[in-house]
Amino acid sequence: MTNKDRANKIKKLLGLQGEDNDSAYYRIADVICDLQHYCDYYKKHPDYEDDIDFDNELETGRFYYLQEEAPSTKRHEKDTIK
Repeated sequence: MTNKDRANKIKKLLGLQGEDNDSAYYRIADVICDLQHYCDYYKKHPDYEDDIDFDNELETGRFYYLQEEAPSTKRHEKDTIK
């Protein structure tokens, strides 16, 4: 999967069409906020076996991003997300 594919997957999954509703997000900041709520809720939830720590997930996500971005740091016009 390319980084363009990853970006398009997120755009499709989250909506990001300028409308915040039950099935789509308006901004990435809205997603991050709700992910924090999700992690807080399941951090010590009795019905969930694994603890979820937002800061740990964020740090791990940053590591994954840097690993995936390293081979191609330049954005090409043909790779612009549409």
